[in-house]
Amino acid sequence: MNTSTPYLQIQHLRKSFGSFTALDDISLEIKEGEFVCFLGPSGCGKTTLLRAIAGLEQQEEGRIVQAGGDISTLPPQQRDFGIVFQSYALFPNLTVSENIAYGLANMKMPRRERQQRVEALLEQIHLPDIGDKFPGQLSGGQQQRVALARALATEPGLLLLDEPLSALDARVRLHLRNEICTLQRKLGITTIMVTHDQDEALTMADRIVVMDHGRIAQVGTPEEIYQQPATEFVARFVGSMNLLPAEVLDRLSLMLGRKEVPVPMVLPVCDRGTLGFRPESVQLHNGPFGLNRDDHLVLQARLDQVHFMGAFVRLEMTLDEELPSIHVDLPVEQLHSQKPAVGESLWLSIAAESLKFYPAEQQGHGPMQSRPADSGMQMGVAAMQVAGA
Repeated sequence: MNTSTPYLQIQHLRKSFGSFTALDDISLEIKEGEFVCFLGPSGCGKTTLLRAIAGLEQQEEGRIVQAGGDISTLPPQQRDFGIVFQSYALFPNLTVSENIAYGLANMKMPRRERQQRVEALLEQIHLPDIGDKFPGQLSGGQQQRVALARALATEPGLLLLDEPLSALDARVRLHLRNEICTLQRKLGITTIMVTHDQDEALTMADRIVVMDHGRIAQVGTPEEIYQQPATEFVARFVGSMNLLPAEVLDRLSLMLGRKEVPVPMVLPVCDRGTLGFRPESVQLHNGPFGLNRDDHLVLQARLDQVHFMGAFVRLEMTLDEELPSIHVDLPVEQLHSQKPAVGESLWLSIAAESLKFYPAEQQGHGPMQSRPADSGMQMGVAAMQVAGA
């Protein structure tokens, strides 16, 4: 297959359930071997999109092309994918080996080859000695690994993971997250995972597709999504973000609460919007002396609370009583050296490149209209791929 051709192409997909629009003109491309996460809150359309790729939901409009072939109307059994569900969905009356071999038996693979394939897969998921056990005898993490092996048994072109880790406890989830990534890279299988867990998406994916109300809000690498959130929704959903409602006075100044503040960026032509910056991008100062206001936003705020977060401390600060609190994340050592006191007035600086400004949405426009003033990023089409069971 030509590597310049996307492995999976989704073109203008639409899907409704009654009056509810689950997928609203979704277009996306995924390269061969990519690990892509669909990220978003409940009801954003991510699972419906995965199920449409698998043929478990039928779109009303649009096409899905996998490996050059149009699979838009094919039933699931004729599509080239393996799927792992949140609930494992193992057959309780079959042994682990029989569960993994289930798809191979349907392919009429000879018994000896099936046995060899099952043994190799059990080795790959680091459970070589459980073939004779039943699912009920396994832990949740073990069951999910068996479900993964069963999905991979037929060597599909596409692996679909529907919130595969959400039913597991935190430690098992972290361990299995690493195992899935290692196995995916080793096999080079194109993988799509649905998740509402931003940490999961940021640590596992090559690219993230952030979804909001049935539409794609942004597609990018984990670093792009975190550092350059393209909409206010993405900024709120991924990571912690200070988001301050603001009135635009002119191209270089804002009214934040009752304070007029010069900003080191050219603002778009609009009346209102939201100024955003990450808590870790804020520098703390005892005074305003020597701060460069040409390339930094400089604010004075009162320290209200200090929260110990383990690896860092989070300061909760008030710029203006009319505004949400500002969060500032500092290394513990810096807190100990500066020793700021609750109630004290401190100076904050944020570099221009760390600032985002999202114009207020106009009436009648959807969530994708709120773009940052400084973002040169294009809301690209995200590419995805499917594999038939």
